[in-house]
Amino acid sequence: MQRPGNATKGWLTPVHIPEEYSCRSHCDCAVDMKKNSALAHGAYLLILGFLLFTSMKEKEALATMVYRVDQPVTTEAKAWTHTVEEPGDYQIGIAWIEVQSGKRVPVEIFHNSARVKALYAPVGEVTRFETRLEGLSEGDEITVKVTRGKSTYRIGYQIAFGTPTFEGLPVFNVADYGAVGDGTTDDMEAIRKAVNAAKEAGGGIVRFDGAKTYRVIGLSDLTIEPVFDLAEARNIKIEGNGAILMLHPPDRLTVIELAENIQIDGLTVGYDPLPYYQGTITNIDLEKMTIDIEVPERYPVPEVGPSPKHAPFFGRYFIPDAPGARSGRGENLYVASTARNGGERKIRIQVPETANGAPMRPRIQDAYDNNSTEFVVPHIVYGHLGGNNIITRSSRVKLSNIRYYCAPYFWMSIISNMGPIMLSNVDIQTPHPETELYVTWRDGMHIKNGRWGILIEDGDWDGAGMYDDTFALYSRRQVFLSKSENVATLKSSFQGRETFLWHPGDWASFWSSDQGVFKGMGRAVSAVDVESPNYEVTFESIPEGAEPGDIVLHEESLNRGTVIRNCTTTDIGTENSSNRFRGTDVLFQNNRFEDFAFQLEFGDNLGTPRARDVVVENTYISSPEGGFTLSRPLGVLFKDCTIDGVEVTARAGAQKIYFDNVAWINMEGKILKLRDGSEAWIFGDSTRNGSAEDLSDWIETDADSKIYYDVPPNYPPDVPPLEE
Repeated sequence: MQRPGNATKGWLTPVHIPEEYSCRSHCDCAVDMKKNSALAHGAYLLILGFLLFTSMKEKEALATMVYRVDQPVTTEAKAWTHTVEEPGDYQIGIAWIEVQSGKRVPVEIFHNSARVKALYAPVGEVTRFETRLEGLSEGDEITVKVTRGKSTYRIGYQIAFGTPTFEGLPVFNVADYGAVGDGTTDDMEAIRKAVNAAKEAGGGIVRFDGAKTYRVIGLSDLTIEPVFDLAEARNIKIEGNGAILMLHPPDRLTVIELAENIQIDGLTVGYDPLPYYQGTITNIDLEKMTIDIEVPERYPVPEVGPSPKHAPFFGRYFIPDAPGARSGRGENLYVASTARNGGERKIRIQVPETANGAPMRPRIQDAYDNNSTEFVVPHIVYGHLGGNNIITRSSRVKLSNIRYYCAPYFWMSIISNMGPIMLSNVDIQTPHPETELYVTWRDGMHIKNGRWGILIEDGDWDGAGMYDDTFALYSRRQVFLSKSENVATLKSSFQGRETFLWHPGDWASFWSSDQGVFKGMGRAVSAVDVESPNYEVTFESIPEGAEPGDIVLHEESLNRGTVIRNCTTTDIGTENSSNRFRGTDVLFQNNRFEDFAFQLEFGDNLGTPRARDVVVENTYISSPEGGFTLSRPLGVLFKDCTIDGVEVTARAGAQKIYFDNVAWINMEGKILKLRDGSEAWIFGDSTRNGSAEDLSDWIETDADSKIYYDVPPNYPPDVPPLEE
């Protein structure tokens, strides 16, 4: 698919530059990082910094980064070509063009002779052109062409190789290191020995017997251990071949940190003991704030006692959609303690009056009034503890063909990565949907501050059994405190500073405190920590209108170019699936999201940037228990989508919301509400319950909001003509 545009100046969002920028010391170079190792080493350090492998003894250019262009100001038409040496998938990232004067500049990207993307870069703007090129062969060519001269512009981009490769690497069979795979023997130490041997060899394939079940326990205390410790690893493949790993909570499958060229493939992952149990509700005592349950034989006899304090310790009550259904709703109901109530499987749950700042009495009343049938209880030791996989500050990492049965807390933390990351056919689904209501106590995937967009494809998730977001894709805004010449003092608006994300040549955008007024762009020269929590970034120049209290967005860590495609969620569980999105330039494509709360989120308390340039294409979304809320985004396109039984609300000044050929089905009321000065366009054969007539009757706007029924201006964006 050819995306309808670009990013910082996105396909919807113009970003105007108030002044020219000098190119400073940025060299006129196109660097093939594989063919010219010395020059590649210097170029890589210039653009990506020392930080990715800062703890390694040798610092060399990543094989992932194969080509780089950093063209200073020119007026000439130019083209750059990289010849592919390794077959696989590639990404063009950290990709921008700044047109300083003249006319708009055509930019084209070719795979061999086929044009895969084309756009115009307007004058006075920074335009992005992150692009995916998949399934390339050795000898193929990737060309970026600027076809009109006489305009003054500069351009930069990198090409990353995204497919992990392991040809010729030695095999380390876990059986050779003592792994038994009988489902009973603790194989943790044997697996670690095999992984460490591969790491010490500089890379290798760690192989499992696909017919076996490997029990992994490790330490008997509550230390959170990874089965695969891949910190500072390179060139490692975990080849599961369909094997089952039965982990002991609170352990996690992997930590991948400061690593490159990693793949974990072909595993089924479960936990024993389970981090939860369920019971049939036999009584709710509103006065005493207790819930009595009876636990079936499929679970071990529950441990009881006061709840631990390591995390908010909640369970979930379940109100089925219909008698016997495994879909329904419920709320977090905190557990103060559990006790036996006349039998080892008869448990009394004590609910506190308040927990985590929220009153519990209305929730237990809801469970009572609506004849809640079951309660999901956290394991008193292992519930809400550990388990999350970590991929951070790494590059060219792929998880594939992995099925989780459940996780004891969060599932995936994918944070601050420096190169391509892929999740392909990575599922989390209960093996017993006929009975179970749980897969995680908290979020499925936290995806934060990626310098390169992640690819998530072919995932199947019991999202309604995740008791928080299915995936949260986000970054954090920075607060502009002061400036001295070209040095800006900044602090993070939420959580800690992450100065390491800033690399020489990165772009930042400056906004008013409510992100309603764009102030300008700055290109970074360096970043250093100063007195906590502050840090300083030196820019080529700072926009003249920037003032204390403004917002600064680091444009290179917004997860640009993320694609979520061919994924599904189910409605099994006591919750709805959900996304919590706070990023830029993301494509949702060909998904089926059942019982799914779609949220583009904005809020001062969360330090969120406005979502920008989001495309949702050919995707089905239903949300009987959730909602569909677009909070202050700046450019969202829904194209060829089906929205089942849920009203969309655009609020807080949502801008440029496009519904192109969208079918609302099974609707009983309004299809769209616009609030707080929001604007939206509905066009292209969009319908409500099969009819395009009188759509305005089903749309509600307040006095400050606007709805349009024609094609938006410059949609789709015009592109340069293709030369013969």
